[in-house]
Amino acid sequence: MDGDRFGNKTVRVIFLAAALAAAVFCLAASLRFSSAYGAETSEAARAFGVDESLIRAIIFAESGYDNGAVSRAGASGLMQLMPSTRVETSERTGIDADGSPRSEIMLGTAYFAGLLRRFGDERAALAAYNAGPANARRWMESGEEPYPETAAYIRRVLFARKVYERVFIF
Repeated sequence: MDGDRFGNKTVRVIFLAAALAAAVFCLAASLRFSSAYGAETSEAARAFGVDESLIRAIIFAESGYDNGAVSRAGASGLMQLMPSTRVETSERTGIDADGSPRSEIMLGTAYFAGLLRRFGDERAALAAYNAGPANARRWMESGEEPYPETAAYIRRVLFARKVYERVFIF
């Protein structure tokens, strides 16, 4: 019978292949997307009302979870804050800017939460986090596209967020 050609055996093979592909994806994601600093990201999410998977995605995109990372522009730490932003956010929030992972995550999340309130939109807040609030405001007001690297940054963060939402349970 032709109907038997795609019977139970084929369904089982397709199911097993899909399950294997999902397992490989989860393993690859867990190796590539760090689950480090869980207590710190959870605390920051609660303190500032920012989704934890979004905080983790920003850390992934900004520093790859390297607290010693320093950009060519001078941004540093897990969330790649500029020195002036770090000091200003520390003074405004009372969070000690001691360079610890907790401090970096709390300060970066506090700064990002402020951008979310200011811009009212995650994509605009991400653009502001990456390229500065003045550039993001100009893009919003003029309808211009962000810098290509900023557009790529936004896509990278949002993709990483989806991975964190699906693969990691907080």
